[in-house]
Amino acid sequence: MDIESILGPRVAIRGVCRFTTERAQRGFRLNTFLTSMRQPQQREAFARDPEACMANHGLTAQEQDMVRRRDYPAMLDYGASNVALGKAGPALGVSLLERGAQGKGQTSQEFVAERRAANQGQAWQF
Repeated sequence: MDIESILGPRVAIRGVCRFTTERAQRGFRLNTFLTSMRQPQQREAFARDPEACMANHGLTAQEQDMVRRRDYPAMLDYGASNVALGKAGPALGVSLLERGAQGKGQTSQEFVAERRAANQGQAWQF
């Protein structure tokens, strides 16, 4: 069966990709690493020696490079889930707001201004 018939037509939206079974399988190791950052000892190990921590999780050279560069769009395209990236946010030193801005190619300030304008006067607090 054609994936388009199941998920609908492809839409080109910057920073958005379908979480297909292929991506899920490819990203399993990366997602396991990212979600492990929920545990204090994993965050400490990563802060102490990121290279050793990534190697201990068996990340490939490509996966390690994406983590080093904090290339969230590339990680999502590779197979990382937004949930896993959210769990790793504090360890990687980035907030959801900052990831949203990066995904849109904006600064955090530009992203906040755009979101406030789009919210049409509704309260939007940080």
